[in-house]
Formats: sequence, C-alpha cells, structure tokens
Amino acid sequence: MSPSIPTRKRLTSTALPLVLAFGVAGGLQVLELPLATPLPAAQAQSNPCAPARAVNPCAPANPCAAVKPMAPAAANPCAPAAVNPSAVNPCAAANPCAPAKAAMMSAAAANPFDLAAGLPQAPFGDKMPAIVDNYGRAAPYVGTGGLVKLEALPQLKALGFKTVVNLRTAEEDPGAEAQAAAAAGLDYVSIPVSAKAPTAEQVAAFTTLVEDPAHYPILVHCHSANRVGALWTLYRAGRGVPPEVAIQEGRTVGMTAGREAAVRQVLKLPPQGS
Repeated sequence: MSPSIPTRKRLTSTALPLVLAFGVAGGLQVLELPLATPLPAAQAQSNPCAPARAVNPCAPANPCAAVKPMAPAAANPCAPAAVNPSAVNPCAAANPCAPAKAAMMSAAAANPFDLAAGLPQAPFGDKMPAIVDNYGRAAPYVGTGGLVKLEALPQLKALGFKTVVNLRTAEEDPGAEAQAAAAAGLDYVSIPVSAKAPTAEQVAAFTTLVEDPAHYPILVHCHSANRVGALWTLYRAGRGVPPEVAIQEGRTVGMTAGREAAVRQVLKLPPQGS
C-alpha cells in the first residue's frame, strides 16, 4: 500500500517540519529543519536606532496626507526669501527741485550739463572779468549775461568761448557785434527777442544750438540778461524740468517779474503769488 500523500490542507494545518534529504556517502541522510517562525509585529518594525531616512525638503507635499486645520503652515525652505518691507525707507521723498528724470529728457538735453564730455567750460563768475553785464553760468558749457562790450570780444575768445548768441533786436544792434565777433574768431548767432516771452520758434532754435557740443562753450546775452532768463526758462521747461523749477532757474539767470508774467502764461501757470 502506497503511503498517503498529505494534502495542502494537512500541511498548512499541522505545520509539518521541513524535511531535506540529500545523499551522503552512498546513503540517504535526512535533515529536519524547523519552519521559520513569524516575528512578532513589534520586532518587524525598523530599527529605532538607525539614522533617520533623508527627507527631500523640496519634494511636493503628499496631497492625501491629513492636514491639521489649526496648525501653522510650514515654511517652504526652497522658496525664495521674502523681501523685508522694512528694508526700504518709505519716508525717503524725492527732491522736488531736482531736474526731471533722465527718461523724461532726451540725451541731447543733458549736453549742457554733461561734464563727462570733457569739453572746455564756461568760466565761473570769479574768473570772469567785468566785460559782460550780469554774467552768470547757467550750465557748465553755457554762460549768460547782459550787454557785452565790443572791444571785449577778443577777451571772450581768450577765455575759451566759442560761440556768442545775441538776443537783442536789429534796432538795438545794427550788426556791429556780428562784425566784432567775426574779427575775434567767434561764431555768432542772432536770435532777436522783442516780445515779453520768446516765441516757440525762438525756443526751438535755441534748443538746437545749446544742445550741440560743437558750439561749446556758449555765451548767451541780451541787454540785461532778462530775455536770456526767459529763454532759458522755456528751454528747460520744454525739456521736462518742472515749470516752477524752470522759472527759478530763469530768475537766477536774470528774468525779472514783468517778463516772468508773460512766461507763466506760456507755461499755463497761475500768476506769481496767486
């Protein structure tokens, strides 16, 4: 009678030991090995003394993980640092009297003030002899003033001036200054201003002239520097300088109250003191 073969049910229910048979020296040796005993659940856990598993702080959070509604949100260590709102001084006000921003002015408009150009400059007042009434220096390359003595034009050339701009009318100067300037080797330009305020065409002509470094340094004059101040005001306002600041620059050059009233009308400003 053949031995009965245990069924799977009998093997699993009786937990028979594992039998291993192999031949030794022509015989058959049987070893009996115990079945592996399952570890308790507590021993099956990871080693508590092992180093913690590295966590990627930049990995996205598990969307299925439970979130405590009252817990504060953890900071993302990989997020860019927030700007400190206190780092900027909110009380630092812009200078209202500063010239307009460069974006509001053409590059050429900066020419009369561009020291980096390295061109000869108009002399300061303390270096200027008494040959030009009410002499001033509106910009590094622009001198201003009133009446110029004709015999002093060669001195202007010696002081470094290249161009003379005369705002007097033909009735005031029938051409004697033009001849004297040519004899002294100076370039000469006439922009006769007779009305209270220079015209738009006169301002445009002066703008082209004063922004061309080929004419530097320039002396702009009339009889008293009053018309020069008015022309300078309209030029600067046309280049983006705040009108009230341009008015102040014109006063510094020599513009008086009577001519300022006409200039204010051109700039659509209220009368002074209103």
